[in-house]
Amino acid sequence: MYLVVVGPDEADAFISVAGLVVALLALGAPYLLPVAGGASMSDPDHVEDTGNAEATGGGQAVTGADLTGDGGPVRVVRSGDAVAEGTGSSAISGVVRRSRS
Repeated sequence: MYLVVVGPDEADAFISVAGLVVALLALGAPYLLPVAGGASMSDPDHVEDTGNAEATGGGQAVTGADLTGDGGPVRVVRSGDAVAEGTGSSAISGVVRRSRS
């Protein structure tokens, strides 16, 4: 109906602009809408390029993320080395998640 009233040239221009708006909304929707399940993937805990931690004599070394509380998204990239020596010591290259209690 619109095509008949305004003519093919103006209708073509209108449809082109409408298509551009729809395309931009489709590109922005993942960033504007909440993620199902609660946790936002756009803002995870992030650790990158850590390295060289050492634990001796009952200590703990973590070259990544040491988190307390309920789980959310965690991103660890190239966490590096971890060395543990001695009784009761631990070294973790990655993610440690502890409960709040």
